[in-house]
Amino acid sequence: MKAVVYKERAQIEVVDIPKPQLLKDDDVIVRITLAGVCGADLEFTQNGPEMGLYKGMRIGHEFVGVVDQVGKDIHSLKVGDRVIASAMFIDGDCYYCKRDLPSACDHGGLFGTPLFAEHGGDDIQGGQAEFIRVPYGNSTLFKLPEGLTGDEYDTKVLPLGDNFATGYHGALNANIKTGETVVVIGDGAVGLSAVMAATLFGPSTIILVGRHDSRLELAKTIGATHVVNSKNEDPVAFVKSLTEGRGANSVIDSVGNKTAIAQGMEMTQAGASISVLGFGHLYEPVEQPYSSALFRNITIHTGVVNVAAYMKKLLPIVERGVIDPSKIFTDILPLSEAEKGYDLMRDRSSGTLKVALRP
Repeated sequence: MKAVVYKERAQIEVVDIPKPQLLKDDDVIVRITLAGVCGADLEFTQNGPEMGLYKGMRIGHEFVGVVDQVGKDIHSLKVGDRVIASAMFIDGDCYYCKRDLPSACDHGGLFGTPLFAEHGGDDIQGGQAEFIRVPYGNSTLFKLPEGLTGDEYDTKVLPLGDNFATGYHGALNANIKTGETVVVIGDGAVGLSAVMAATLFGPSTIILVGRHDSRLELAKTIGATHVVNSKNEDPVAFVKSLTEGRGANSVIDSVGNKTAIAQGMEMTQAGASISVLGFGHLYEPVEQPYSSALFRNITIHTGVVNVAAYMKKLLPIVERGVIDPSKIFTDILPLSEAEKGYDLMRDRSSGTLKVALRP
């Protein structure tokens, strides 16, 4: 089969490798019909040596497809079912999974990275491929409803495995209330997903802070009431001007670096909630704003998305057409053109927001 693998720092390639096999009784082999390239994939490959990636490791944690084989302990799926995967494989039965906190699963891990791969056994790798072995298939995979089965729905469903679910996670943790003001920082796929997700909570004002005019224009069509390009205008002053000088009630930070976290603090009013989703803090030191948060009663909520906890809620919303997560995709390429896809996403001037790869 063909698969995207890590080659060296900031470089991937498409290679031919053997099809994965069932290794455990609760494994599932999925034939992938569409895989996403996540901004995290760019970061992981850019920082491959530091992240522990090795040459030949398969990349990708976003995929949908069709069940090809099942282990004897699989009871929730059968061969031929259309499925979406959680970006993290989870056992579904540990202390944290039972508390709807699968991101902390005792035996979980992130597909396409070396993070906790040992929990799934041998040959746990990425989903930018023709096939993938999924451990803990009963809890990691979700059967798609009838209204979302078929290749034509793949782009609507795929973001629920990570990007849109992460945006929803951010909106939920930002404590958005009806009629209030929410700011989303960052105009990448997660930021735009957070804009869409925020609409589900009924705020009167949704402000997107970004740096790319084409993405800001897209945001206006999916729920943003106001946008501001931080390259041209001070976003803190912009938010204050719309809120009688007080600031926003909620902030969703999809960037997570020093600048974004500082801006988030400055543009909130007392008693506000800030939800930090971005991983920028992994690559640069961030001063913790505890004193400022304390004296203004600011709630800062960080955390990795709990995909499995949200999937059963989000799938019906997409099926009913309440939201259309496919809006974040700008380029659908053959799997064989993965290198081009990665280059497009790195070159933000090209207008590319997010790439999907079709085997």
